[in-house]
Amino acid sequence: MRRVWPRGYDASRGRELRRKLSCLTGGLLLGSVVVVAILFAITFRSIEERSVRDETRSADVIIVLGAAVWPNEQPGPSLRARTERAIELYDDGYAAHLILSGGLGRFPPEEAEVMRRLAVQTGIPSEALVLDKKAHSTWESMVYAREIMQERGWDTALIVSDPFHMKRSLLMAEDIGLTAYASPALNSPTHNSLSRRVFYTSREVLALWWYLVQRIGSMI
Repeated sequence: MRRVWPRGYDASRGRELRRKLSCLTGGLLLGSVVVVAILFAITFRSIEERSVRDETRSADVIIVLGAAVWPNEQPGPSLRARTERAIELYDDGYAAHLILSGGLGRFPPEEAEVMRRLAVQTGIPSEALVLDKKAHSTWESMVYAREIMQERGWDTALIVSDPFHMKRSLLMAEDIGLTAYASPALNSPTHNSLSRRVFYTSREVLALWWYLVQRIGSMI
């Protein structure tokens, strides 16, 4: 069926307008992709730079952030690396107490309990360990750690986690008023393996963006 245009309508001008709109839409989409890619690259680099900055110094307590527990109550590679780093700091005399933070994940027991077992096996006394078995996120770990520190009169902390995790962890600590310093677990496989390092840092970019969006939203 032949299309009937209204009198005075220039079909060629209509086609030209649609072509221009299509080009404009395509240009905006391409521009958006470029902007996101640039922001991603900038954030990725900032996380990478922060990941290897070790601020280890004497503190009141060492906060060890949890990671996955594997089947048969075994620590996952990241959890083991974080705990070993914390044990090293304790043995070197940087702090007299450890806050082991991490609740129950996919496999039992709680992340904090698995860390406790590893620490005790190396000779760290139980009274030096404070377990937070409630936290299920980095934010919750920081909040509960602050509560513990306030209750015990502790003012400063070393934060132990995977290197890619340090930037967001320290930002959260700063946001809730903790005086904290980075002590990354540089022996973690998420840092030593290039493919894992790229994967986890890329994922952390999105996690950091999401936290910043929530942070801005809370201010509105």
